[in-house]
Amino acid sequence: MTLSRRLALLVVSMLLLALLGSLAIHSLGARDVLQRQLELRNRDAAASLALALSQQGGDMTALRTVAAAQFDLGHYGRITLQAADGQMLIDLQQAPPTGTAPAWFSALLPVDADTGQALVSAGWQPLGRLQVLSHAQGVQDALWDALRRTIWLVLGLALVSAAVVFATLRLWLRPLRATVQQAEALGRGRFVEAPEPRLPELRDLTRSMNALVRRLREVFAAQAEQVSLLQRQAQQDAGTGLPVRAHFVARLQQRLAEAGGPGAALILVRVLELDALNVRLGHDATDQLLRTVADMLLTYVDRVPGTFAGRLNGSDFALCLPVSGVADETVDSLRTTLASSPVLRAGGAEAAVGAADGLYDIGSGDALASADAALAHAEAGADVTRVAAAPSSADAERPADVSGSPASVDAGSVSRAGARVWRQQIAAALSKGRTRLAEFRVVDRDGQLIHLECPLRVQLQVGGDYQAAARWLALAHRSRLLPQVDLAALSLALQACASDGQARSVHAALASVSDPGFVREVARRLQAAPQAARLMSIECIEGARPGGYAPLAAAAALWRPLGAKLGVEHAGTTPQQLPGLHEVGVDYVKVDARHLRGAATHVAVRGYARSLVALIHGLSLTALAEGIDDAADLQVLWSLGFDGATGPAVV
Repeated sequence: MTLSRRLALLVVSMLLLALLGSLAIHSLGARDVLQRQLELRNRDAAASLALALSQQGGDMTALRTVAAAQFDLGHYGRITLQAADGQMLIDLQQAPPTGTAPAWFSALLPVDADTGQALVSAGWQPLGRLQVLSHAQGVQDALWDALRRTIWLVLGLALVSAAVVFATLRLWLRPLRATVQQAEALGRGRFVEAPEPRLPELRDLTRSMNALVRRLREVFAAQAEQVSLLQRQAQQDAGTGLPVRAHFVARLQQRLAEAGGPGAALILVRVLELDALNVRLGHDATDQLLRTVADMLLTYVDRVPGTFAGRLNGSDFALCLPVSGVADETVDSLRTTLASSPVLRAGGAEAAVGAADGLYDIGSGDALASADAALAHAEAGADVTRVAAAPSSADAERPADVSGSPASVDAGSVSRAGARVWRQQIAAALSKGRTRLAEFRVVDRDGQLIHLECPLRVQLQVGGDYQAAARWLALAHRSRLLPQVDLAALSLALQACASDGQARSVHAALASVSDPGFVREVARRLQAAPQAARLMSIECIEGARPGGYAPLAAAAALWRPLGAKLGVEHAGTTPQQLPGLHEVGVDYVKVDARHLRGAATHVAVRGYARSLVALIHGLSLTALAEGIDDAADLQVLWSLGFDGATGPAVV
């Protein structure tokens, strides 16, 4: 419905409401006035008749005669005289006369006047109580006549008013449309500034709304900055700016779980005899020395994409490289840099460097243990880089070539031939339908199911196991197969939703959402299954750059009208970008577990989680926690206001 029709409907509705209201108020007021007049008539008639009856000296014949005469003269419905002992001395009644008012009107506006009452006596002896009730039909007829006259007058006034209002609205329609669109956008969580119209009243309104939009942007931006500050306090070491141990280990575990990728290398740096340095140099100088070590590691983080560093404890630092096979070179470079550092040389500090290379498909604890063993050898004067051994089943989990034998893909890199085999296997699995969905429950605090999170599993080898995305997603991305992967997951989820009526969520990569053809194809499939589409949620990973949600905003404009919900997963790394979701049209945000792990025991993590969920709720979004594996953390997150959660701790 267009804006002009909505305004016309609004005007007509308001006029009808005003007319009906005025008619109702007029009729009720007139009814009350006439009803009070009828009550006064009953009381006056009862008083005058009681006086006449009291003058009859108690003669019943005279009493009845006088009462009958009065009854015949007036429009009375009933006249009774009842003795004190309950005996009815006089009881005169007659049916109401036929009036002009219809029966429905009399039922809608009944006139219920109180009876007039008076005492009748014979000298000093009371005879009884007199009650007089007049017919209300005359009042109903008067009300009906007044209502008909009022209706014609009000209708004439309404027609004139409607003509004036619609003529005015035609003049105001263009500037008003912009103002209404701005208000509608603000209601949907989009901060849009509208051009100022010429009409003074609307110009003031538009200025006020534009100022409100700017203030809301500033408020959410300031809140996001505050959340970012709390994030740094919870996840970064105050002295060096590096991530703390818990956050580093969580990222390391996530990196090592990406099997099938290029592997990883872990380097540990230990400042030797830190306590002695602190005593000899002082607290400030020692802190400067540690910051120097951290800055050296951060140069690798800045120069090599995918590299991250952390401070494990007072004297130990860690650096994770996104590929294997370069640990020896990096260790040599770090040793040279540390040895030549003026700050370390001036303080007489020494550092040991150890590394574990070829890390893939192992836990973070094993990786740290392997690197720590190499660090122990380095402290003893040995130059050792340990190579972690992969599980014996790793080869079986790598892609097979077209002949069925394992492909020659080592842990350090993926050759062109290996990448081609990966692409062939993933593409074949998608085209042959060798895919299925896993299902993980996302529940609210009461344990009620919100939806099923459904990552895609792919059978790379005929008859083999269905592999999780961590084993092939990176290669699918490198092979530009993500749109086909995401469409396969969407089709399976729509079929499952149509089958059992259960809400589900699937993942869509930002690379896929950035493809207009993918966005249109998703819209086509949602439109083809309207009932299942209303049960679907599509999730994208939190954007890594400012404006990273622009493709998602374009997709939301097509998908949300078809009933699908939109979510952002793995959120929490860049809380400054969350206010942008307000304008995109996202329905919920899933916060990554690495930002919430330890909420039950660490005050800083708990404070960051509380501020993050407050920001998400302030943006009118739903806050979900993903990957929660500790029941104590889960209970704390419920108390902080999270709306839902998923992970091993969810029962």
